[in-house]
Amino acid sequence: MPLLQIQQLNQHAVLGIWQTQETLEELLSLLPAHVNVSEIDQVHDKRRREWLASRVLVYTLLGQFTTTPTVLRKNENGKPYFEEQGLHVSISHSPYLAAVIISAKHEVGIDIELVSQKALRVAGKFLSEAEKVYTALDETQTCLYWSAKETLYKLYSRKRLIFKDNLILCPGKDQNILEGQVITADLSKLYQIRFEFLQNHVLTYCIDYTQT
Repeated sequence: MPLLQIQQLNQHAVLGIWQTQETLEELLSLLPAHVNVSEIDQVHDKRRREWLASRVLVYTLLGQFTTTPTVLRKNENGKPYFEEQGLHVSISHSPYLAAVIISAKHEVGIDIELVSQKALRVAGKFLSEAEKVYTALDETQTCLYWSAKETLYKLYSRKRLIFKDNLILCPGKDQNILEGQVITADLSKLYQIRFEFLQNHVLTYCIDYTQT
């Protein structure tokens, strides 16, 4: 079972990374018996293994909080959560790695991206002029900023955000931290996004400590 790591981020939150190596059948066998996987029918064939791997990881981490059979649900904005346990959840996956963060107290966001030129090709659509200076249009840094904005988007969990205008990033004062801001017509809120690199991927995640 390729569970790469589990990080206890604080007394309320845990993060896990899964390396996807199993077949569809093997992943299905790793899910708890009470889980209904009919949602997989809506997932493209090429992404079903990574989708299942992320769900296996979700239920693996859930064991850190409860042994009660619990079902992963989504709210009206598509944000996953465990209603019965009041747990906040964020999920991300690439063809090779899945990442999940669960918190019993705070809203969370997570994203994992394979470093590639894809982010560079669309940089003009999600980076401000200042952010282009920070990234220097470097492939890895551009992918980092894309991932961090994905994390903010999931954390805010509302629709109609424009990455270039509503999600603002700059380097943090500490290593492996970006300062993020969500700006809308009725909100301006600051966040700290932590990041790390592993297996040619960038991982970003954020915990909203202002919510209790």
